[in-house]
Formats: sequence, structure tokens, C-alpha cells
Amino acid sequence: MANEAKSSGFLRFGVFEVDLRSGELRKGGLKIRLQEQPFRVLTMLLERSGDIVIREELQKKLWPGDTFVDFDNGLNTAINKIREALSDSAETPRYIETLPRRGYRFIAPVEAGAPFSDRGISGGQITPPPPAGADGHGPLPEEVGPGLQPALGEHVGELKSPLQRVLPWGLAVIGTIAATVFAFVAGRYMFQPQGKQVISFLVYPPSFTATYYGSAPVLSPDGRKLVFIASSPGAQDSLWIRSLDDPVARPIPGTFGALSAFWSPDSRHLGFVSIDGLKRVDPEGGPVTVLSNAVAYEDATWSRNGTILFTVPPWADGRIYRVTDSGGEVTPVTTLDPSRKELSHDWPWFLPDGQHFLYVARSPEHSLGNWVCVGSLNSNERDCLLKADSSALYAPPGYLLYLRGETLVAQPFDAKHILLTGDPVPLAQSVDPFSFSVSDTGVLAYQQGRASAISQQLVWFDRAGKKLGTVGPPGDYSNPALSPDATKLAVDIRDPEVKTRDIWVFDLKRATASRLNFNPADDHSPVWSADGTRVFFTSDRNGQRNFYQKAANGLGESEMVFQTPDFKNTIALSSDGRYLLFNTFSASQPQGGLWILPQFGSRQPAPFVGGGGEGKEARAGEFSPDGRYLAYVSIETGRYEVYVQSFPEHHAKLQISSDGGNEPAWRRDGKELFYLAGNKIMAVSVKADSSTFQAGIPRLLFEAPVAPFLGFRSRCVVTPDGQRFLCIVPERQETPPPITVVVNWPSLLKKK
Repeated sequence: MANEAKSSGFLRFGVFEVDLRSGELRKGGLKIRLQEQPFRVLTMLLERSGDIVIREELQKKLWPGDTFVDFDNGLNTAINKIREALSDSAETPRYIETLPRRGYRFIAPVEAGAPFSDRGISGGQITPPPPAGADGHGPLPEEVGPGLQPALGEHVGELKSPLQRVLPWGLAVIGTIAATVFAFVAGRYMFQPQGKQVISFLVYPPSFTATYYGSAPVLSPDGRKLVFIASSPGAQDSLWIRSLDDPVARPIPGTFGALSAFWSPDSRHLGFVSIDGLKRVDPEGGPVTVLSNAVAYEDATWSRNGTILFTVPPWADGRIYRVTDSGGEVTPVTTLDPSRKELSHDWPWFLPDGQHFLYVARSPEHSLGNWVCVGSLNSNERDCLLKADSSALYAPPGYLLYLRGETLVAQPFDAKHILLTGDPVPLAQSVDPFSFSVSDTGVLAYQQGRASAISQQLVWFDRAGKKLGTVGPPGDYSNPALSPDATKLAVDIRDPEVKTRDIWVFDLKRATASRLNFNPADDHSPVWSADGTRVFFTSDRNGQRNFYQKAANGLGESEMVFQTPDFKNTIALSSDGRYLLFNTFSASQPQGGLWILPQFGSRQPAPFVGGGGEGKEARAGEFSPDGRYLAYVSIETGRYEVYVQSFPEHHAKLQISSDGGNEPAWRRDGKELFYLAGNKIMAVSVKADSSTFQAGIPRLLFEAPVAPFLGFRSRCVVTPDGQRFLCIVPERQETPPPITVVVNWPSLLKKK
């Protein structure tokens, strides 16, 4: 194969081709963006198709040198980018098979020869012109916004009007004017009843935003609006709304930190799950209402009788809870079945009667699988219908939509009698399991291809926000921690192949790195000992999250420090090494709080702030350098603010931030306290002695493009002199995947 490839210059598999001479990957003749290193990995796998290519071979040929961490993370990132380009997955591979701890194998047939364009092949479908962009494959220009790009696919009915036949080509040619005309026509024509005609088009997120894993498109029940999660430079994730008869998407104010969204039944209001609770907002503008400070998880659903259902995380409870759409008491509505080893109940979705709802009962046991079940607000009875690889949504006139593998299917369903009445029919292939939505009016939206692994960079900034340099290669980083002398950095790095985290220690002077543990468990949240010789961390290697410690040089075995059945994370250690700070959650205390674990005497933990004791969540704490105070974050005012509490006694407490705050950090001399307010690095002057504590007015140092906050620690660490900040910064995705919208999708089923 290698000799044939060199002579022809082309390799083909499925609808893809690789041009070895120009270094391009194409699908149906259209170029697909793939960076140089992933392209070289793909080429080597193609030339050895059918054979196992071990990791050492790839390292020797493609990553010469002795920097082990660059190879390990670089290869994982390259494989993930290849899979993204091919819409492939590690779980159900069509092209690249992973052999754990050995290597990879290209499993699809590969042939050498002329390109598709020379043979009159275009991937088995009519392909419209690519959207405007630098390479013909990216998002539309910023002035056009997320354009409507009509696409004729294998599941789309014939477009009969002259306007519809010329519209795809017009958009690519005349840009803004055509997009506006199309939006007008869409509002007056496409979204009015037109019999059984099927229309499909693409919606591109704005070119200056980045979308992240789990940013599922959510259609309003009337099928006229689309909401998705994205972020613009220097901002956190927020909700963006796009009317399908408008060519421009816009952010919804007040929705920073949104994790998922759901609509009211009348399509007038939005609910959303954020990092600090369950909220609602008018998408046309207005204040955000907090419905509950409970730790919500995944999606929620809103019934016609004003009930909202949501899930709490598996580590807190895992059940589905209810609350009214005006807020108030939160009560559980489902119970986990221990006989089926259920881990959680996720993705609730109300059926038309407003009393019954769909949800997915998840089990860690592969043989038991994830079941789509129907629950009721009026009883504990339930019916489990089928196994699925995603959530299940109900759509009129009577279908369940869910994924089998990567195929989106629709199965006839009698919602009145809770009964499946037919076989599933495929609608679309290679659909992301978290990225499909359906309206009550026959509109379907989905994204194809699995979301790429999170790619972030550790970046140094000075106090003015000037970028000074980076640490290590791009990766999925979390929970950074500087050693006491600031010469080393311990940080979590998530392996995209196995989805667990490992702790790496970077030597900042020598620019080298080493892995602390080689246990396959999830190891994370490193905390340095007072003398910098050991690292405390959290691991689930015994089935529960417990605390361990190990020599920072990686030698010797890990030693158990503390264990309980509750969910918990290591947070900080006092400068004298006497107290370990950690946060904990449990089914009975889902709000979470900060606890103190003495490293002397009986070593019995005790609550310090938040959780069940005060009924308010507390997180992200750090001891003052002299050990007399503890800075932490609490939501007791209804939003996250930074507080300082005397330690170990509760003699005094002072609120530090004035307009929201998170992730506090002290300067080594104790004269300054830093924190994040959104993406702003704030500083507060501090004066403290044994009896008094005084804080100045918070002042802005600079705005940092920090990664979205998804943990319980911090995204930035500060040097002892307070002059430099090392922050986790996301690498922006250059071409966010488009959203496919299908109008009158039920008519597709009649063609099957």
C-alpha cells in the first residue's frame, strides 16, 4: 500500500480521500481542515491499514526526541482530531480502532488511485457550495452571522419552488443580502404549514464564538427559535439564541456559566442549568430568576402545569427532582433501583399529559445498559421501554427520538398508553449523543460528529494581562497548583482515550514534566505539602473518592490519607502543613461545604463552612499565609462571592468581593488577595494581624480568557510575589460544527 500510495499520490476510504502531495484530507471533493501532525498520523495509519501501529512506532517516526509528555499528549490529541474530522469515535470505530496501551489500527478498506473528482464521484449525494470562509469549510463571515445554508441530503425532499432551487447558490455568492432575504422567506414560507414537504438547512454558530462539548442545540416547542451554548473571546460560556427567520444569533444576558437549556411550553421563557443552580430568563431580555440553588445536572424539562424536573449529579443523589417554575421547595420524584445497580436518572422529558415523563436510568454495568423509562409525578411506578445510547425525546404525532450507536432513530410510540407501536426508523447518521432536539411542530435539529476533546493551554500573564509564555503542550487541564517555591506545577491532565485524569508535575525551570501516578484510576486535585516534597491528591482507585499522598518526584507508592463514602475533593493545605482543606457533597447534603482535616492528633474531620451547617454551598478555599484566616467562596447571598473567615475559630467574617467572585488566592506576604469575577482578575489590598482584618476596595487587574469553570478549585494560580498568573486558557475551535435543521421531518419516515 505504501508504494502504491507514493506512486498515485492519493489514498481513498469510504467517501474520504487523502492527497499525499498537497497534504489535504477531502470528503466528497471538499477539503476538511486537519492540522499537520494529525495528518501525518493519519497517513501512517492508512499506509499500514489493517496492521497494528504501536505507539512507539509513531513516536519514533513522528515525535523524535526525548520529551515524553509531548508525545503522550500530542498523540492523543492528534488521534482525537482525526476522529473528529472523520466523524469517528473510539467507542464504535468505523475507521480507527484503539488497542489500549498498544497502539491503533485503521480498520476500513483503503485503496490507492485517482481522486474522486477525476472519477465523477461526490460522496453519493448532491453537495451544495461550501459556506463562505477562508477554506470553504469554516463558518460564515462575521458580518453575515450564522447563515442559513440549505443542503440537499439523502433524507431531504425535492425543493419545488424556483427560489428554493437557487437559494443555496445565492447565499454563497451574495452573502449578507441573500441571508437576509432567505430569513424573510423562512419566516413567511418555511415555517408555515406546507403540506409534507421537507426542507433542510445548516445553522452556523457565529464565527467569533467557540462551542464546547455538551452545547446541544435546543429548539423551542413552536420550532421558531434555537438556543445553543457558546463563548466569545474573553468570556465564559453563555446561552445564544437564534430565530430561524433571522440570520444573526445573539447572546442572552445574564446566562454566563450555563450548562444546558430548556424551554417553557409556550416558547416564551427559557430555563437553564448553570454552575450555581437552576434559573429562568426571558430570552428577549429581563432579569434572571433563581429557581433553586440545588446542584443541577444535565438537562431539565418544563411541563404545561408549571412543574420543572431536573437531575442532581450521581455523586450527590442521582435522582430526578421537581420544583415549580416560580421556585420554592425541591422534592425528589424518582428512586434509584439498587437491583439494577442504577447510578443516576438523567435527561427528563415531559410527555403531552404533563404528568408522565421520559428519563434514562443509567447503570455502570455494561450488561445492564442504559434504559429509557417512563415515570409519573403521581406515583412511584415506572415502565422501562428500551435500551438507548442517548436521551429520548417525545415528538408529535407520536414518536420517540433517540440514538442507537451514532444513528438517530424515530420509533412509533403511543404516549397515552405508554406503548411502543412500531420499529425504529433511521433519520440521520453520526449524530452526537448530546446534540439533538425536536419541536412540537415537526422541526428537528442535530449536530453530526462527536465533540472534540477539550483543548486548553497553560498561559503566563503579568499583572497588566500581557501574555508572557506557556507551560507544556495543549491538553485538557484542571486544578493547577504551584509548589511553595513556585519552581514546579502540579496539574490534572485528562486522557481523551480513557476519560480519566492523571497528575503531572512540571519542572518550570527545566521545562520538563513527569507523570506522578500510573494508576488507571481518576487521579486529580493536587495539593502541595508545606515543604514541597509531597503531593496530596484525590483518587477513586478504591471505588470511592479518597485522599492520598505521594512523593513529588514520583518515587515510592501512594499512601492513603483519608477515606469516607462521600464525594469529596482536596482543596488546600495550610502553610504549616497542619490542616488539609477539602469540600464534600453527599445525598443528604447536596449543597456541599468546606471541611478541615487535621494532620495531627486523631485526624478527625470537622465542617468549617457551608453545606448542611449553613444550608449554603461553599467551595474553592485557601488559607492565608499566616494560617489565621481562610478565604473561600459561598453562595449565601444568591450568587458566588468571596469571603474571609478567621481560622480556626469563627470569630469574624468579611465579604471581599462586591459584584460576584470565585477562586481566591493569596499573595505570599498576605498583603493582597486575588480572585476571579467572571473572566476578570481582581485584586484587594489586605491588612491583618492577630485581632483585626481589613480589606480594601476590589480593583481590576486585567481580563483573562480563562476556560469555563467546571471544577471546585481554581483556573489560575499566582506566584508568591503576586506579579505573574498562570491560567488555563481554552484553545478556540476554528470551525464550530454546524447545526442541521430539518423542517417537516416526520415526512422522512414515509420514504423509508
